[in-house]
Amino acid sequence: MTLILRDWLPVCSMKRVICHWTAGGYKATSLDRAHYHILIEDDGKLVRGTHSIADNVSTADGVYAAHTAKCNTGSIGVSVCCMGGAQASPFQPGPFPMTQKQWETMAKVVAELCQFYQIPVTPQTVLGHGEVEIYLGIPQHGKWDPMVLPWAPEMSRTQVGNHLRALVQKAILGEEPPEQPSGATLSIGGKTFSVVMLNESAYIAVRPLADALGWTISSAAGGQVKVNVGGKMLTLASTVVSGRGHVACRELANALDLPIEWDAATRVIMIG
Repeated sequence: MTLILRDWLPVCSMKRVICHWTAGGYKATSLDRAHYHILIEDDGKLVRGTHSIADNVSTADGVYAAHTAKCNTGSIGVSVCCMGGAQASPFQPGPFPMTQKQWETMAKVVAELCQFYQIPVTPQTVLGHGEVEIYLGIPQHGKWDPMVLPWAPEMSRTQVGNHLRALVQKAILGEEPPEQPSGATLSIGGKTFSVVMLNESAYIAVRPLADALGWTISSAAGGQVKVNVGGKMLTLASTVVSGRGHVACRELANALDLPIEWDAATRVIMIG
């Protein structure tokens, strides 16, 4: 089932799709509609912008959706309605954090646009606003949308961009969502956490683990996460599962110099 109504898609030539967040609330305002071609509200509802996609074939007449500085010609602007009051460093999502539903819906919308306008999925043709300066060399005055996922802020902006393009490519290919990994429970530090089992290994989401145990994540980039545990710095391999950074439970136990046990009957992993 397609998400975009056919009359929202005029026949014309477009070069790329640039993704954004509005830096506002969860509902599209008249100002939002003036700047983007398609907006996605918190419940996944699509809202059509004031300007037709065809208005951005040429911007010489001044009548177009102005969503990306000096990069509006041939560019479709898609935006999620969210992230008002957010700050980049230290990251704070504000009262309207982007939701996973919005993120996943945006990827499906972009996939439909790419199919209709025959746009290849590359970092130069499907990208976030925060990637325009990197991949197209056009200054964007510090714009960083939508390159931080509130549910997985430890992911680097490169990882987020690649994740978006991977979701778009999957939607284009019509792949069924992968089976949900089987679950289990981790007991550590007197607290319990849900973990996922992949390829006979158990993985725990590092952000909620650190928050619950009072650990500090100092950095997360290049497939590694550095965690300060009571003054001891751990460097762990990070794996993205369902859009969130995870670490292997066994590697975590080894780094902490703690024993690890597995109770198959209760599906509980115990560290310590």
